[in-house]
Amino acid sequence: MRFANVILGVMGAGVVAAAGCGSSSNSGSSSSSSAGGSTSTPSSASSSSGAGACAPSSACKVADKECLGLVDNTGKTTFGLRMSELDITAPPALATGAVQGVVSGAVAPSDMACNLDGSATFSWLLQFDTVAGTLKTGGAKPVADPTTGYSFDMETITQGPTMFNVAPITYMTTPNPQTGAFTVTTGQDLVVPIFLTAAGTTVVLLPLHQARLLMGTLSATQNCIGSYNAAGLLTSDSCLPAGTITQFIDGGSLDGFITLEQADTVIISALGQSLCALLAGGASSMDTMTGTAGLVCKRDANNNIVFQGSWCEATNAPATATCFDSVQLTGKFAASSILINN
Repeated sequence: MRFANVILGVMGAGVVAAAGCGSSSNSGSSSSSSAGGSTSTPSSASSSSGAGACAPSSACKVADKECLGLVDNTGKTTFGLRMSELDITAPPALATGAVQGVVSGAVAPSDMACNLDGSATFSWLLQFDTVAGTLKTGGAKPVADPTTGYSFDMETITQGPTMFNVAPITYMTTPNPQTGAFTVTTGQDLVVPIFLTAAGTTVVLLPLHQARLLMGTLSATQNCIGSYNAAGLLTSDSCLPAGTITQFIDGGSLDGFITLEQADTVIISALGQSLCALLAGGASSMDTMTGTAGLVCKRDANNNIVFQGSWCEATNAPATATCFDSVQLTGKFAASSILINN
């Protein structure tokens, strides 16, 4: 599939990148394997350009074509969705360039019959319980067949001296029964696992503090947050995202922050640096424990990280002249209905 070589090339061990990323121009492949193992050309690639030309055809077997949801959540009190689009807007190191393309491609579903050519290895789930008034969210490992459903990932992953507890969190929030609007006012800590291979053997951790899902709108069917961008995609791009045109129209936003000290323990081995060094954009130095140059963030004589982040952990507010120990993460997302098994 289109993103596989990009992911391996950027986050893996020296594989040459293939054509295109999640938001970059691409001429489209003539065939691609879907998560269910089938192959087909983009369903609207032969249609004429114009509004709705990339609308899913009858070959796209989904329950809800508004957002390409796999199951029908209508009338259910407990139901699940998976992010089908994640557009990180800050920090710059994660919001632009190759890293942004890798994240977008890993989130995007894989089903060429529906014009979806992502790898679907990075799954961020949302499970609503309208009776309990809760929203459960967290990561999931890749699945071979998305129609069989997903399970929240619950495990302990050790990175250097730090042990990260990967598990879902639960917010108290309920979608408005008339408008579908929902938001989270009080954030929680959440470690998001970004799986980069179908086997789930390569993972990058995103340790978020005070993570929140904001200003989301659930469709009347409870199948969609946001929608598939049928009117915006172009047949000249094989109905695939290109430039500023995204595959889905976002229907919610999120935020949180990452502490630089914790980010410095998250080693992205394929890039040869810590998450902190990536966020610092080159402000890295030799790891004295491993002797590897450029691996971790530079530190001063007092062992403080030199790079100044955009956020302050103590106040959970923008950085000041004396507190700049974290980086804020913001983004927008769309989500589509799936089965959650736990």
